[in-house]
Amino acid sequence: MKDRAMQALYWFALEPVAETTADGNSYGFRPWRSTADAAEQCFICLAKRDSAQWVLEADIAACFDAISHEWLIDNILMDTPILRKWLKAGFVFKNELFPTVAGTPQGGIISPGLANMCLDGLEQALAKAFPQAKARRLKMHMVRYADDLVITGSSKELLEHKVMPALVDFLAERGLSLSEEKTKVTHITDGVDFLGWNMRKYGGKLLIKPSKASIKAHLSKVREIIKANKTIKQADLIGILNPVLRGWANYHRHAVAKGVFARNDHEIWSMLWKWAKRRHPNKSLQWIMDKYFHTRGGRKWRFIVEEADGNGEHELFMEASIPIRRHVKIRTKANPHDPVWGEYFTARKKQMRKSTPLSYRVPEGALFEA
Repeated sequence: MKDRAMQALYWFALEPVAETTADGNSYGFRPWRSTADAAEQCFICLAKRDSAQWVLEADIAACFDAISHEWLIDNILMDTPILRKWLKAGFVFKNELFPTVAGTPQGGIISPGLANMCLDGLEQALAKAFPQAKARRLKMHMVRYADDLVITGSSKELLEHKVMPALVDFLAERGLSLSEEKTKVTHITDGVDFLGWNMRKYGGKLLIKPSKASIKAHLSKVREIIKANKTIKQADLIGILNPVLRGWANYHRHAVAKGVFARNDHEIWSMLWKWAKRRHPNKSLQWIMDKYFHTRGGRKWRFIVEEADGNGEHELFMEASIPIRRHVKIRTKANPHDPVWGEYFTARKKQMRKSTPLSYRVPEGALFEA
């Protein structure tokens, strides 16, 4: 606990430096930035008809486990002996000490920040290799969230033979490398998966939708929850499922997801119908329907249970009830530690609060800095 507290204190002092030196289009593990900002930047770079048509999907192999200790010690502006102790501390498993020779401390409070600072500078490295005018002509843009990044370009050859070597050199200095199996160059009409979304052009129009992998994982999780609770009370099952459904839907509420939400609701209804029938094999289908499903607001088959005292009810959250709203991306140069941006962040906090669903809102007067 003492080490974690010390890491937190050091990160409080280091974070303003990290924010000031960060890449403009890096969005992971940074205050006020999110995956939604990264997706919106991708939309800006890819949506126009004359935008880049090719995307380098770069996957860094074992990023957090392979970062060079020497690079961190030489380049991170903090107490070097303390940093060295954290990096070299190792871990204990079954009373055996395993030393660490590379990578950041797993689960450490300061680890995401150190990894981010290690990867910061990629935009500058690309700008050095491809000056601004040339980069604009080549339609080259980088968007990064932690160790996930995409780079757009005007041609497949550009990304494979010029951009990728520059990226490999940048990573090699930090003890990192690209995963050959997962790194690829894709045409935008074939679709690119990034941060749980699929970004693809249909007839020249860019749509950002929840990816098939994300949908599959989400429904699999819901299915496992239902299977693991075959005898639980209906109200308790609703209590377990609602945070999962609401969280996933809110993550994707800025994407083209209305149809996906509706299909998910149907799939989940089918799972719950089987769950209900299994509990009462000797009852009629009408009896089962009347017990577990009700009509509310003109909509039938809502999974609802009324409390025994009649003073309320528990209702399964419907993903399709989430409104789709376009996310307003944070300004690239905005820095929450710079007083010049104080008014901007005050206005943004109000705007974010209005666009946040009521169940997720932070009470008035509470801190809302990330």
